[in-house]
Amino acid sequence: MTAIGFNISKGAIWSCVLDGTRTAPEFRDLGRQRFNPDQPRPELANYFKQVLGEIIDRVPSPRIAYRLTLNAKSADQVAYLCFPFGILNLVAHERGLAIDQFTTASFSKKALGFSGDRLDACDTIKGRPDNWDRDAKLAALSAWMVLDG
Repeated sequence: MTAIGFNISKGAIWSCVLDGTRTAPEFRDLGRQRFNPDQPRPELANYFKQVLGEIIDRVPSPRIAYRLTLNAKSADQVAYLCFPFGILNLVAHERGLAIDQFTTASFSKKALGFSGDRLDACDTIKGRPDNWDRDAKLAALSAWMVLDG
C-alpha cells in the first residue's frame, strides 16, 4: 500500500509518500511546495487545487491523509491552514480516493506501535532522509496512520 500524508504551515505544503505497512513503513518521497499565504483567496484556492492534484497524480492509487491543525486564530490563518484541506478532500473525491484526517494527538504510541516520542518515531522509518524537520515529520505521520497492518 502507498499513502500520501500532508501537513500545511504558513507558506508551505509538506507531502510525504510512504509504502509498506504500519508496522514496517518505508520512505518513498518528501516534498515541500511554497506558497504566498497573503494572495487573494480565489488565487490561493486555485493554487491549492492545482498543486494538491499534481502531488496526488504522481502516486498511483494512494491512500491520502492529512494533519488538521486546530490552531487557526484568524480568518487569514483559516485561509491557509484549514481551507486547503477542504480542497484536498474535493480533489480526493474527484479521483475516487480514500482520505483521512488526524490531529497531532492522533499520532499516539498505540496507533503507531512506537514507544517513544511520535516525532522520533519518524527516524525509524526505513529509507527516510537524514535531516527532516517537524513539518515534514507531521506529513509522514499522517501517511503512516493510513498504512495497512
